[in-house]
Amino acid sequence: MIYRSKLLSLEGFLMKYNLNYFAGKSWSFALIKGGKIIFRSKADRLKPLIECIKKHKREMRGGAVYDKIVGRAAAILLAHAKVKEVWTPVLSEAGKRHLLEKKVKLDYLEEVESILNREENNICPMEKLSRKISEKEFIRRMLK
Repeated sequence: MIYRSKLLSLEGFLMKYNLNYFAGKSWSFALIKGGKIIFRSKADRLKPLIECIKKHKREMRGGAVYDKIVGRAAAILLAHAKVKEVWTPVLSEAGKRHLLEKKVKLDYLEEVESILNREENNICPMEKLSRKISEKEFIRRMLK
């Protein structure tokens, strides 16, 4: 289910956090559960997501995640952590497809064909890797 709203419902109560709230912050990633920010980071790429899974996997289950950019690589890891909602300004087609297959609710601003590398001249290396190997192997490599 994809929806856009000013206040998102999670765990049966109204959240004060949403995509618009995080758009004005300098954070690249945040985990929200029980109406509280459990973890946040300004780091880029997959680093904050991987760190969050390693430190807060239990809290991620059923929680909401804000991530600045979500492609297939991030989507695989988010689904693995069993988050309930993902809020992102930028979502790739493959990331969207994967999260919807896993029944994760989405709130996003822009859908793009693929996530690009820093030079914006090719597909992001993690996106490429996530397409070449199985999900199980990708998760194993990212979380080792």
